[in-house]
Amino acid sequence: MRNFLKRLATFNMRDLYGMIGWFIAGIVIGLFALPIMVGREYYQYKRYKLERFEWEDIVRYSFVIAIGSIIYILLWQQ
Repeated sequence: MRNFLKRLATFNMRDLYGMIGWFIAGIVIGLFALPIMVGREYYQYKRYKLERFEWEDIVRYSFVIAIGSIIYILLWQQ
């Protein structure tokens, strides 16, 4: 668990760009971005034969999608 939290707290430029992209997706399409993101992560895991499934990316991107979705909801309430 400690190792997972450590990986979750550290990220590189690729992760930052991913978070920005999924944040924008959350603003544009709301919570529909969540299953798309999970499907994309699973596809990458299978396609590129990664040694492990990247759960920390799922957690990071889910968080920014949730924030983007809140903005999406607030924008469409008016």
